[in-house]
Amino acid sequence: MENPLVSVVIVTWNRREDVLETVQSVHDQTYPNYEVVVVDNGSTDGTVETLSEADPEVKLVALSENRGASVGRNAGFEAAEGDIVFLLDSDASLSKDTLTKVVSRLQSEPALGVVACKVVNAETGRLDRSAGLFLANIDKANLGSEFYSYSFSECGCAIRKEVFDKVGLFWKLLFFGREGEEFALRVWDAGYKILFLPDAIVYHRISPEKRIAGCHRLGADLRNSLYIYLVHYAWWMLALFVPLKIGSSLVKSIKRGCLRQTFRNLISILGELPGLWRERRPISNATARNYVQLQRDHGFLSWNLVSWLRQ
Repeated sequence: MENPLVSVVIVTWNRREDVLETVQSVHDQTYPNYEVVVVDNGSTDGTVETLSEADPEVKLVALSENRGASVGRNAGFEAAEGDIVFLLDSDASLSKDTLTKVVSRLQSEPALGVVACKVVNAETGRLDRSAGLFLANIDKANLGSEFYSYSFSECGCAIRKEVFDKVGLFWKLLFFGREGEEFALRVWDAGYKILFLPDAIVYHRISPEKRIAGCHRLGADLRNSLYIYLVHYAWWMLALFVPLKIGSSLVKSIKRGCLRQTFRNLISILGELPGLWRERRPISNATARNYVQLQRDHGFLSWNLVSWLRQ
């Protein structure tokens, strides 16, 4: 298909003005065949009413409450009709040719399941640290060239619809944080690849206030990371990653005055172990070896100690 339908899925919560700007950037695309699906996570600022009036062509999915990023994206996927689903944060904008470039790249390589865009700070034009998990070590990432990645930024990425059909939707247990990392494990394990495409640009307009900040953000990151490890990692991977994650989280919690909360989170996770074991679906050893190699190339295992503690 020359120009397959692309469903741009935007999940928002109390960002009325932001989402209007984001939707306009989709309408400004050079790519001709797209639809816009906006999932509102129970906003109270008039987002639904304003967007309905300003742009009636947008498909609106209004949830009654904020059910998190994963549930919101899943609702958007279920409403989408495109062969390609493009996830876009509600405080981000597309470069005018981004959809054209990701569609072209997906069409050129059938094994690609996900194309990850280059997310940059809208004000500085520099790589955005907060939206590019696999590019957090900026100095070591080869930003000018394509490369296969262990994960992707949900802020801006394209996913084949058939990938969702094969691996399932985003994990609802992850309310906020590392949803793409967990999904990526299933993508690689299903035989698809994830490609970082630096020519496809997404501009992230950094919000003045983080939705989850400080100790709460650190706790969510630790909890979600351990959920992913315990459910998906091979046993030998657990021995490698769990001590690294817990150790770095403890050091950061000391620096930020969050040590007591971090211990509470660890105790809470211990209580959840029986349920997590029941959900355990580890990736294959072949996928695990490939995943660790990708981590060494562009992920956490390419970092030095300073990089670990900075994140």
